[in-house]
Amino acid sequence: MKGYAELLRLPGAGAAAGPAALARVAGTMTPLSLLLAMVQSGHSLAVGGGAGAAYALGGAVGGPAIGRAMDRAGPSRVLRLTAPAAGLLLTAVALCVTAAPTAVLLAAACAAGLATAPVGASMRALWPSLTDDPALRQRAYAFEATLSELLFILGPSAVTLLAALAGSRSALLATALLLGAGGLGYGQARAVRRRAGGGAGAPAAPREARPRGPARTAALSVLVAIALTAALSSALAVAVTAFLQDQGTAAEFAGTLIAVQSVGSVAGGLMYGSRTWGGTSYRRYLRLLGVLAAALALLPLVVPARGAGLGVTWAVLLLGGLLLLSGLPLAPAGAEEFQLIGEMTARDKATQAFAGVGSFIAAGGAAGSAVAGLAAEALGPAAALGLPAAFTLAALLVSLAARGPVLAAVAARPEEPAGPRPGTPSNTKEQHA
Repeated sequence: MKGYAELLRLPGAGAAAGPAALARVAGTMTPLSLLLAMVQSGHSLAVGGGAGAAYALGGAVGGPAIGRAMDRAGPSRVLRLTAPAAGLLLTAVALCVTAAPTAVLLAAACAAGLATAPVGASMRALWPSLTDDPALRQRAYAFEATLSELLFILGPSAVTLLAALAGSRSALLATALLLGAGGLGYGQARAVRRRAGGGAGAPAAPREARPRGPARTAALSVLVAIALTAALSSALAVAVTAFLQDQGTAAEFAGTLIAVQSVGSVAGGLMYGSRTWGGTSYRRYLRLLGVLAAALALLPLVVPARGAGLGVTWAVLLLGGLLLLSGLPLAPAGAEEFQLIGEMTARDKATQAFAGVGSFIAAGGAAGSAVAGLAAEALGPAAALGLPAAFTLAALLVSLAARGPVLAAVAARPEEPAGPRPGTPSNTKEQHA
């Protein structure tokens, strides 16, 4: 925690990270708040789930485009438009959920996703402008990965609490308020306002500076690896549910067990960010993928243990312990993914790059759920529980195969010109504007 406190004391860091966290936790709240608001207003589960899917689809399509606009025009200008729009669209869904046609509600949810700016991607792109210290940059990416895990615990929990106390529509209204206010607050932070962007009329990069074959291969390989690690998380949720159903245990406990893994991930992220690690980010990433694959490979053992006479309660507890263990390298691996993408990307395109990561995560998550569902139906819970390790191993193999292009892309990234940090004096008119 001391290391992260030092990070947040950087000039401008806390003022940007606070409202960004509000906007980002709203993103984790939106699918569940849409689902509950729709279902408790008389719509079917399929429609409620469809609303969440429509929002996610809109975000996957709109995120990279808005990220590109943020890189070109500056985050503040873009967020002044997108943050209120996304909040108002979710507010409209909440207010009209009982009266509007289903198609209109789904379209509004999709439009809200399209208008939701990738604040998390922008924040990850902001950190390199706040410090030149490689150790602090490494810690920043560990902080980002840990925070993401923590928000995915807090967001759905907050929705559940708000829905129980004030109703599901109120939970969706609160989500809309956080999304809009958090985005606007982040855009007004001093460090964010200083990121003016390249401008719409900025000249195109010279031919020799544009990504060539090896750079494209490197970027695609890392993105595929990230999609595979996203697939492991969604597959795990399906696999745990299948195991509980097979044992005659309430499937609702699956969320609790997945949260146990998230707790392990947060703990792993806090420990990982407490010190500086040697070696390149690429090598650290490979090592962490190997550790993660080994930890996940233990999960299917709970099925033969149950068959050997282990009681249901003890089998569930064993699965929870293995999930906690497998969570420890999860956030650190995510931190190195972020750092590797950052090292391969020019700073003036970082937001677009990190937003593009979100699209690959969405695609990987959808594929993981589908494959795990088929495996559970055809082969049983043991096969489904083995999929997360298989996806992680595939991510490791893809990353190993792209070793040359990845290292070349990191080495070839153009150096950024030195400039004043947020909060430091400058004698230029542009910095005072």
